[in-house]
Amino acid sequence: MKWRNVASGSFDNLHYETKESGGELLHVVTPGGLLDRDDRAPVYEETLNLNKTENYFCILDNRTGRESLLSISDMSHFGDLLVSKGIKRFYYAVVTSDPAYDNMIKLIKAIALTKDIEMEAIATPDYDEAEEFVLAHMRNFVKQA
Repeated sequence: MKWRNVASGSFDNLHYETKESGGELLHVVTPGGLLDRDDRAPVYEETLNLNKTENYFCILDNRTGRESLLSISDMSHFGDLLVSKGIKRFYYAVVTSDPAYDNMIKLIKAIALTKDIEMEAIATPDYDEAEEFVLAHMRNFVKQA
């Protein structure tokens, strides 16, 4: 895939980079501290404002093992935000060695189902695996040049 850098930014506990290929965007988010709803909200706002399609592709690169604090209400809030911005498909990979993240993925998938968002997500300690997972889905939508 050929990439074009679109945007990047930093907030209190997160940094993001967004790149584009064939009309689709990939957002790579790296935490620098505790991750709660307030920390994630500006990144979602910024990246969703960049999105021009019904797809949201994201890698959360948490190889440093930052703690993630999200309630079911928080996850539902972000689901509502995705829907309000026209997102119908959400592809998400978390790079983490925390086995408990698998349970969070299950909750996120259940919430996405209630919001009528098609979602595929994984948690893995391997960045390359996470990237390939997201890119495999992204290739289904990328316009060939």
